[in-house]
Amino acid sequence: MAGLSRYPLTLVLVMVVMTMSLGCRDKDVVTEAYATMAEARDAGAPGRGDLPQGLPEGVYELRTASDLNSGRRWGLFNFVPTDADTMRSVLAAEEFSLAGVACDIPGRIEWWPQLLRGQLNAEHAKAAGLQAYRSRQGGLIVVVNWKQGRAYYWKA
Repeated sequence: MAGLSRYPLTLVLVMVVMTMSLGCRDKDVVTEAYATMAEARDAGAPGRGDLPQGLPEGVYELRTASDLNSGRRWGLFNFVPTDADTMRSVLAAEEFSLAGVACDIPGRIEWWPQLLRGQLNAEHAKAAGLQAYRSRQGGLIVVVNWKQGRAYYWKA
């Protein structure tokens, strides 16, 4: 206790509050999973802005996460090869560089790939077959693996 007496009580209280607030960060993140686009639509996900606008009807295995406080959101979905043209219509025509881009997703969102966490490495993403775009609507970054038929998106 003698060592603590050197610090004013208010400083100690501030440190305790800061530590507690960091532990509560991202506690208002809500996650959802849908087997099909129809299921997501029935649950109201497109209307809440949880999904990119204009997704093909054939997308499946959708997962979303939304931070209720900040408006940040993340998601992923799979699509069939025949929906690639419709997918392209949702995206800006030119590729977007991930150089200098960060994706701040809560660690508890276990389905999000490590490659797309924190400060992103554009070369590693490209080597993994990922191509990045901006969405035409909604201000999302969308990263697509065209060969696997999988897309990841987020809004910071």
